[in-house]
Amino acid sequence: MNTQAGRLFGVLLAVSAAVTPHVRAGQDETCYPDNRNATSTALGKGTLGMAWATSRDVGSHLYRNRAGIRPGSRLVEESAPVSTDSKGGMSAKGGAKVAAISVPVPNRWEVFGSIYYQSEDSDGDRVVNRKKKKDDKYEKDDKYDKKYDIRRIGGGGGGAGAALVAVPGFASSTDSSLEVFGGSVGAEYHVNRNWSVGVGIGAAQGDLDMGSAGSADIDSVAISPYVSYYRADTVGSADLWAGLMYSYGMHSYETHRYTGAGIATGEPDADTHTIEFNVGLNFGEDDFVHGPYAGLRYITGQVDAYTEVGPGATFFGEQDVDSLVSILGYQVSWKLRGGSGYWVPQLRVGWEHEFEDGNTTAFGIPYAAADEDIGVVGAGIGYWWDNGWHLGLEYEGRFGSDTEAHYGAVTAGKEF
Repeated sequence: MNTQAGRLFGVLLAVSAAVTPHVRAGQDETCYPDNRNATSTALGKGTLGMAWATSRDVGSHLYRNRAGIRPGSRLVEESAPVSTDSKGGMSAKGGAKVAAISVPVPNRWEVFGSIYYQSEDSDGDRVVNRKKKKDDKYEKDDKYDKKYDIRRIGGGGGGAGAALVAVPGFASSTDSSLEVFGGSVGAEYHVNRNWSVGVGIGAAQGDLDMGSAGSADIDSVAISPYVSYYRADTVGSADLWAGLMYSYGMHSYETHRYTGAGIATGEPDADTHTIEFNVGLNFGEDDFVHGPYAGLRYITGQVDAYTEVGPGATFFGEQDVDSLVSILGYQVSWKLRGGSGYWVPQLRVGWEHEFEDGNTTAFGIPYAAADEDIGVVGAGIGYWWDNGWHLGLEYEGRFGSDTEAHYGAVTAGKEF
């Protein structure tokens, strides 16, 4: 081994022995937080949120049913035989004359549209496996980064030379928020005074902030057919109304996950199916209506499996999302006559209960369970013109122990 090749081999062995301990030490010291579960949890919540937003109260038919607003009518001129003598009586000769008279004809069709905004904030669940004193030690450290649950070492204040080290004991979903801008258009056909059928098509864009896990952009399209029923004086003097809707949603994601080594991106798709049934009673006169309502809403779907690209990329398996919610509430609506139509303000309060327990797991860690109980407050005001046009504003607030959401919409329609 006294040859040149032997001497070179010996030098390589010496360099390797000197460098290896430092490399291993760096590997032990620099470990990045595992946020795959937080990412999956946020995507699941985001999918349910988009399904709810794109199918909510299509055509505002629930608002109208709760307020007891029935399809209007229009005046149509028709010809009718008229024959009178000079004294106002029927003429005995000369034959019948024809005149145009206005006859009310029920409106059969309605076209509608809406523009809405929704925001939803969800608190994350944090599992901590260390004592309080140790928590304080990390959180009081000026190098502790609360956003990512990590400490930065070296590089002074988290600069380019800083290494990221996971704080021991943190394994959780993080706070997340969803903002949705969207709209819908559709048509409704009034079969008769009791039955109506309709379909709406909605599109929306969502911005999902996954907290320490990253973010995602969402594009959604939904088609929502529905049938509505209204019958006066069904339960004594109370009117009965009911509505059944199905909605199919298609959602495309562009995810940006923070891996510690950089940003890994993914492009999963998701499909959702929503079925919602609502029923209620209206008491009171035409100018003041109040009554209880109840319903069930079931959402099921899948987020497709996908493989990320970029530093720290990984594979995410197929994910199921499910939600079964009961709805109970009470509403008050009244009519105020305007110059060429009437105003219809409405106030309502409700309670929703989630039956899904959130026991699904990802990467061996349970998802954060959804709020079991949500308090709902709603308000709206609409104006219905005598010529068939209507315009409305709606707001709904949803409040749970870990969730807060706000929905606002501008609606419009025309009967003919």
